[in-house]
Parts: sequence; C-alpha cells; structure tokens
Amino acid sequence: MKGRRKVATRSASKPSLRPRARDADHTELGRKLLTLPRLNAWGAFLTAHKALENILSRELESACGLPLTWFDALAQLRMAPAQRLTMGQLASALLFSKSGLTRLIDRMVQAGLVQRLARPGDRRSLHIALTDAGEHKYRQALPIHLDHVKRYFAAYIEDDEAPAVESALMRMANAVRRESGL
Repeated sequence: MKGRRKVATRSASKPSLRPRARDADHTELGRKLLTLPRLNAWGAFLTAHKALENILSRELESACGLPLTWFDALAQLRMAPAQRLTMGQLASALLFSKSGLTRLIDRMVQAGLVQRLARPGDRRSLHIALTDAGEHKYRQALPIHLDHVKRYFAAYIEDDEAPAVESALMRMANAVRRESGL
C-alpha cells in the first residue's frame, strides 16, 4: 500500500515529458516563423535600434540639453488634445511602466517642462500637461531631432520600402502594447 502511494505521489508531482498539444502547436509555429531571414531581420533591427537610440539621444542632449525620452514625452503631449494626457495614456504612448513614467515626470516637473493637473470630475487621477517652457524646449529640439532622423534613419530607407517597414513595425508595436497591457 505504501509503495503504491509513493509511486502515485511521485508520478503526480513529476512533469510529463510528452509535450501537450498546445505546446507542440507553439513549437511548430515557432519553427515556421523563426526562419533565417526573420532571424537576420531581428538582429538588424536590434542593432539599428540600439545604434539609433544612442546617437539620437547623445546628439539631442548635446545640442539642446534634452534627453530623447524627455523629447518623446514632450512630443506625445504636444500632439494630444489640449496638450495633456493621463499618466496611463502617456505610459501607453511611450511604452513605459507607470513607475518608470512617474520618475520621468517627476524630473520633467522639476525642470518646469510639464505640470500635473487635477482632472475635472476625477480627483484620483491627474493630467500631465505641457508648460510654456516645455513647448519652447520642444520647438527648440524638434528641428534638431528631425535632422537626426533624416541623417540616421530616413537616408537608409527608400520611399518604396517605407510602407513595408512602417507596416511591420506598427504590427509589432501594437502586439507588444496588447501583450503588455499598455
């Protein structure tokens, strides 16, 4: 009797070595999707993204004292209705965690570029709004940023390639937003 219990307990706690049907489906899908051309594209994307982020950030900060993440936040606020967004909306637009965004906004508030405003009718949440100083800094940084985008990104994509690049990157960004809940 004891031996049977031991065997039953052991087999119940031991994971099955046979893949479940769902796991097998994912494995097969992975084999079909991770082709050599797609892996090469992934490597090129990572390399280009890191290189672009480094040079755009370094040159923007050097030219006007604005980190790239700050510029991105100012740009999102500039494009928003009434130049303000909730923290959740801004986090989603920037693909930031709420805690990471809180630290970023704290620093931007201290620099006078944005302000926190109470939302009418909702005392629990705030709007982040562009200040006049933030608008001025954005206008100062925009031509510098666009020049860098032209030199380091647009110069390497032909007009007939741009729609395919945009389409692929937007599908990825939308999928990541859905998966991450942002």
